[in-house]
Amino acid sequence: MNILLIVVAILLFAGQTLSMKLIRAQHLRDRLLINAGFTLIASAGLLLFSLAQPDIRQVSANTWVLGIMFGLCFTLTIIFYNLAISAGPLSYTAFYFSASMIIPALTGIAAFGEALKLAVAVAVLLFLAAFYFININPDNGEPRGHVDTGRDRGRSRWKLYCLLTFLCNGMLAVIQRFHQFRMEGTESKGLMLVGFCFACLFYTLAYTVLVVTGNKKGRISLSQESALLYQNIVPILLLAATSLIGNLIITYLAGVAPSSYLFPLVQGSIIVSITLCSVLIFREKLSRLGRIGISLGVLAIVVINL
Repeated sequence: MNILLIVVAILLFAGQTLSMKLIRAQHLRDRLLINAGFTLIASAGLLLFSLAQPDIRQVSANTWVLGIMFGLCFTLTIIFYNLAISAGPLSYTAFYFSASMIIPALTGIAAFGEALKLAVAVAVLLFLAAFYFININPDNGEPRGHVDTGRDRGRSRWKLYCLLTFLCNGMLAVIQRFHQFRMEGTESKGLMLVGFCFACLFYTLAYTVLVVTGNKKGRISLSQESALLYQNIVPILLLAATSLIGNLIITYLAGVAPSSYLFPLVQGSIIVSITLCSVLIFREKLSRLGRIGISLGVLAIVVINL
């Protein structure tokens, strides 16, 4: 049963990434509005579900605190991930996102007393090697001796977004694991309810700040904002469904499976599905070093299951 849930979670998070690629929004303010929309829909869906299961709304103080932290990290993760996807190739960006499994894997061993297995250690090293090869991927399109400062700045900005995505997404998994550890496997739905509600609040606050501090041309227009939401209704609905259901599954699994196994397997497997989609659907090309990095990531998935 757990294996089936893991497979479903992998497919959902792959769908989440592809849904982000479908978003039609040029500016950060627009993306914040879209993110507020999908987290609002996810929260509303969970509230409706709580009508059948009222205990979802009965949350402890620990769930409130960790839920707020989850909402903040979720907000930052999606913002930085959106910015990274806009600034660089999907397949490489998705690898940084997935490589964040190193954080909960090591936390599980160091903080939760999980056994350090040889397969896990080797898999983590393979992921680090893959992370390195993708990070040093050269741009072969530039003539030798030529320096494009604009492109160099753009690549540095993309790396920064990827690093912040890596850290925030890793902390999301740590929060889920810590919550299930403290609550002994209970209140997982309550954590998601609080988390998505506050994520919606944080997105709305960030959106409001950009509106207030923007220039006159950037002021809010209800007709334009409504048109933007309508134009992106499909990715908004897909994001709401994949994000909510995927995180519900992972939070449950965090209470029954070791972090050092669960998160490397789930997030590492996303590399394979996203890479196939980015090559087959979006026609992105992988460089030689990029292929080496992706291959090492796939090998890590195999090793951790030995």
